[in-house]
Amino acid sequence: MAAHTILNPTTCGRSIDKPDLCALGIMTKAPEPGKVKTRLSPPLTREEAAELNRCFLQDLGRSIVTACRTSSAQGVAVYTPVGSEAAYVGILPDDFFLLPQRGEDFGERLIFAARDLFTAGFASICLINSDSPTVPASSFREAADVLGKAGDR
Repeated sequence: MAAHTILNPTTCGRSIDKPDLCALGIMTKAPEPGKVKTRLSPPLTREEAAELNRCFLQDLGRSIVTACRTSSAQGVAVYTPVGSEAAYVGILPDDFFLLPQRGEDFGERLIFAARDLFTAGFASICLINSDSPTVPASSFREAADVLGKAGDR
């Protein structure tokens, strides 16, 4: 399996060459036991909680890739911690981009994610939580289409 393309707009500026592309960005932590879904342990073990997170990411990734086939969108995992890029191989589709998270708290991480995705060259963005594996591809496609329209949105 191939490694994902890693975006780093803080050092290289604009990375996306296709105009009007919408980033469908999953805010995610690497699925490491004891680091994700910690409120579910117990009743789940740390390993089961991490596996649940992996399954959520796989389902979301599939829905986003399906949406990207019929819209002007690109799947991106906005991830933490830096250095955990290999954890997403085999979980997220190979054509997903990775963007490292920055910031001290979740609010800052959201602000920086938006800023960094725009700096990388995306025309619009939709940030998605990693706990919604049942959102259908049609919802992601509709979000990308609406965000791609001119004017305030």
